[in-house]
Amino acid sequence: MTESPLIRPENRPIKPRHALSVLLVDNQPESRALLKAALRSIAEVTEIRESSTPGNVPALLAQHGATVVLIEQNIEEEDVFDLVKRIRRDPATANTRFVLMSNHLDTESRRRGIEAGILGYLSKPFDINSLERSIKDSMGKVSTNLKETLNKVRRIEFFSDFSDLELVRLLKICHTRKFQDSEVIFNEGEKGDRLYVLIMGNVDILKQRDDHAETLATLSAGDCFGEMALVDQEPRSADARAKGDSMIIEVNDQIINDINDVLALKLFRKIAILVTKKLRNYTSQHVDQN
Repeated sequence: MTESPLIRPENRPIKPRHALSVLLVDNQPESRALLKAALRSIAEVTEIRESSTPGNVPALLAQHGATVVLIEQNIEEEDVFDLVKRIRRDPATANTRFVLMSNHLDTESRRRGIEAGILGYLSKPFDINSLERSIKDSMGKVSTNLKETLNKVRRIEFFSDFSDLELVRLLKICHTRKFQDSEVIFNEGEKGDRLYVLIMGNVDILKQRDDHAETLATLSAGDCFGEMALVDQEPRSADARAKGDSMIIEVNDQIINDINDVLALKLFRKIAILVTKKLRNYTSQHVDQN
């Protein structure tokens, strides 16, 4: 085992209310070094520990604890998914959050990860925005009631062409997240890598002005947003914030790229229709105004 002493990031503001302690598990020293350097640039991260083997994770958590464990999937000595399940079954470590890291995060990895309770995913090579997003994802709240979620999804127009079998499969590889009132879904300028489908509640789309936030739109159940980022890979052009308690399905771009069957074709078709419809609405409004 390679376990470092406690590393304390220096000379940057700490936010105690959101302070995060991180346990980094990766058998490649170079990878650990890159991740540690990136983690030091995240203001909320106040403690970083590391290990080269997953077998030591339960003991390290018992001794030191950790808010988030970043763990490499491809370590042959132990099944990472079984390890996460064991840790989450222990009442003392049940609240530990996980980010799964890999050079190739395929659909099966995400399916097994969601079953194990892993909420954050980081593809290597990574950038700082992806790392921050994966940690944020790991701290989120998700719906674990598949039947309840399926009943809501059936009523959403975006999924009208999907069979129940396809919807169940999709729900097993996508996160269904819960947001509280005023909770930020994404901020303007963030890298966009997913489409959101609102299945319960409302979401405000906001534009920050000099002295206030202007509400551009208020979305309701059935609305989709964030799809343009899947098309042009540009940063988010506005903020999205929950208005009341909300439930949202996230469809990550990697999930779409990893599915090589009719489910992917249906997703691509729905996204194309969605983008086309919004462009036509924008064009119509622009022409009417002129």
